[in-house]
This record gives sequence, C-alpha cells and structure tokens, in this order.
Amino acid sequence: MRLIKYEGLGNKFLVAIQESVPKGSTELAVSVCSPENGFDADGLIFGTPSSSDGIDVHMTLFNADGSSAEISGNGIRCLAQEIFSTSKKKSLQILTGSGVRNVTLDNFRNDEAEISVDMGPVREGPELPLLDFLHHESITILQAATADIGNPHVVIEVETLDGVDVAAAGPHIESLWQPVGINVHFLKVQNRAEFSMLTWERGAGVTLACGTGASACAFIANRWGLIGEKSEAKMAGGAAQIELINGKVLLKGKSRRVEEFEITF
Repeated sequence: MRLIKYEGLGNKFLVAIQESVPKGSTELAVSVCSPENGFDADGLIFGTPSSSDGIDVHMTLFNADGSSAEISGNGIRCLAQEIFSTSKKKSLQILTGSGVRNVTLDNFRNDEAEISVDMGPVREGPELPLLDFLHHESITILQAATADIGNPHVVIEVETLDGVDVAAAGPHIESLWQPVGINVHFLKVQNRAEFSMLTWERGAGVTLACGTGASACAFIANRWGLIGEKSEAKMAGGAAQIELINGKVLLKGKSRRVEEFEITF
C-alpha cells in the first residue's frame, strides 16, 4: 500500500488511493499514525472510486485512535491535492461521511496547493450543558455554543488563550458528550475580521489546526455578532480564510505534500 503524507495547516494526514477501503483499517490507522512506530499523523484517509454519478472520489477518514470521522476540512484538502496532482481537473466532487463537498483548486506550486472547500450549511449542534459543567481551571468562559458542520463542535469564547491547558480542558469538556464525543475549540476574537483558536479534536487530541472547527468558530462568532462574513482563523499550524455565504461556509487554506511511504498490509 502506498501512503502519501500531507500536512494541512499543521494537521498531518496519510492519504491512500485504493480501489476499496481494506478490512482492518481501524487497526491500520492506529499503527501507521503512531508517532512511536508509525508515521506520526492525525488520521488516515482513503480515496476510493464512487458509484454515484458526478462524484470524483469517496473519502473515508480514520482518526489516529482508529475511530471513524465524518469529515475533516484540512484532510479533504490533502486528499484533493493528491487527486489534483494526477489530474487536469480544477474542481472535484468528493463524497464524505457527511455528504458531498465541492472542492476547488486555487493555486498549485511544487508540493504546495491552495484549495477551497464548500463546507456546506452549519446546523445546530448537540445540546449544550450549563456553563458550570464546561468549567476548567485554565479557562475563563465568556459564552459557548455548539454547531454541526457534518461533525459536532463546541465553541467556547474565552477571556484569553494564554494559559489554556488544551490537553486537560479538552478531554474534560468532550467527556460531557460521551459516548459520541465532540470537537472542542477555545476562541478569542481579535477584531471583526480575525480570530484565534485552540483545538482538542475528537479521536486525535490536541491538534495544530482544525478546518471544520475553524468553520464552526466563524459561524458561531458571526452569530454572536463578533465578526463579519469574511474572516481569518489563526491556528497554531497556520491560518485559514473563511467566508460565510447564505448559511454555508467556504473554507480556504494551504496543504503540502510531505513524503511517501510503501507498506505491506
């Protein structure tokens, strides 16, 4: 099996283009994503043919812990870059666990691409518990809300990101939504066009970026009246540009091909 390692704003993914998703993929994801004896990645993505008309590729994503995920905003760009690298197409229809996403190539140079993804509409997320339950000693909560953009998110506006212990506060807060889990984001708005965020991802832990999370944060922050329809999400792994259009979210960011591996499976 050929695995291509990609990085999207600090998120690391292993991409495999296959005829089908192999049996034992859960165990494979745990093995190949491991930083100790694998290739150190946040997830394993399979791109397989789709039987649906108009669909270019079917995306199946496994988190580093072997759990399945509906979609990843950074991961889908990494998969798209691999498809674009062997195709003359400038746009793709990718079928994910949360529906079809339209992906457009904006720029491609050497091993780096800039890609836009129509993330679709944002829906109400799971029920939010009382803020007291979200409390953790490393954060001061101003307000919170949930959203669903194909996967569930809780967005927590904090007084400051300085000193936020994501590794401790993240799993504490996610545990309130077990067994399904939720992606946890700590948000600080700088101005009407810029915000910063820290992320605990369901199934992956502390990550440097989260595309669906950035989309959810922008949507919620706009609903709160804190930012406009166009904004930049600043994350530890880099920045993404987000535009809200008629209830949908357009996410734009960079991805980069890192290296390639061959494994026997």
